[in-house]
Amino acid sequence: MQNMQLLADPKKIQAFLNDLKDSNHISIDIEFMRRNTYFPEPCVMQISNGKIHTCIDLALEIDYKELLYEIFFSNKLIIFHSCRQDLEIIYMLFGKIPKNIFDTQIAASFLGYKFQIGYAELMKEIFNIEINKSEKMTNWKKRPLTDNQIQYALNDVIHLNDLYYFLNKQLVETKKIDYFLEEIKNFIEDVDWEPQIENSWKRIRSIKSLDKNTKKTAKAIATWREKKAIELNIPRNWILAEKSIIELSYEFKNTNKVSLPNNKYIDKIKDFERIKIAINEIENNDKYQSFENINVNNLKEYKKIADDLYDYYKSVSIKNNISYQVVSPKKMILNYLREKDCKSRLVSGWRRKLIDIDKVSNITESYFNLS
Repeated sequence: MQNMQLLADPKKIQAFLNDLKDSNHISIDIEFMRRNTYFPEPCVMQISNGKIHTCIDLALEIDYKELLYEIFFSNKLIIFHSCRQDLEIIYMLFGKIPKNIFDTQIAASFLGYKFQIGYAELMKEIFNIEINKSEKMTNWKKRPLTDNQIQYALNDVIHLNDLYYFLNKQLVETKKIDYFLEEIKNFIEDVDWEPQIENSWKRIRSIKSLDKNTKKTAKAIATWREKKAIELNIPRNWILAEKSIIELSYEFKNTNKVSLPNNKYIDKIKDFERIKIAINEIENNDKYQSFENINVNNLKEYKKIADDLYDYYKSVSIKNNISYQVVSPKKMILNYLREKDCKSRLVSGWRRKLIDIDKVSNITESYFNLS
């Protein structure tokens, strides 16, 4: 049964949630908007146990968090497809992440499907079901939502329980279920759900070409911009475009000044002082100094070994019918070599069960021995 109404009344929401109390697992998807804000604005939550489905209005004046808390933080298994953004919103609302989750996109990657495959494509490939994506760019804040919009939203969860049953069964039959569960646990633990202000400079592609001192200035300006975007809850580019960050960094290098643009979000005097403080912090803070070591260009001496490792792990992924981007993320390989980390997940956990550790040792023996 599906409810074509957008539930906005707390009593109706509670009544629906009460009907889910005996369900061991539920499917959830969250529609949100992020056009004019820094943080996502949750608009609609679709929820299903495979038999009953509805959409809950999250763009409410009421405090719906108390109503939804038990759904996310009980013992129920929560099924998502591509859970990263959904979990980001849940963390924003509740300050923590559900531990008992199943991501059908990650599960599919352990079963030979395309890495980061979309929900509609996966449903078509497995069940030959066409998922209508015509409302993909809809304004989820606008009320009232049409029946087509609600149906579109419901389509993202109506079949998700069946997809879970199918993929979970395949994981068990191929003896990969433990690999998947370990990967989900690592994913939840690894993601920094708070805004990573000190890493905001990594969004600026052209920053890598700057000299050391200009790069530090660019990092400081990017840090200031991120803090201000969070404070005002507006898109970072409304404050300053990435191109402008580079230009201002060169200006500071040559004149020790920054000509901030005329912008209603910027106080030229106060914000210039904040930028100078940010520059000093980067000069004196080891957390920022360590960023210099992240540049892949510093790993040129490891390129041959990194390529050999990547090729070997790719052969392992093909043999085991697991997406090679899951078995051997390039970043994991580079970090493994740079840190000489014998406890890296590249050579431990579920990956250790698939690889020949002697082959890995032979590839890396000119740098360090695995023991």
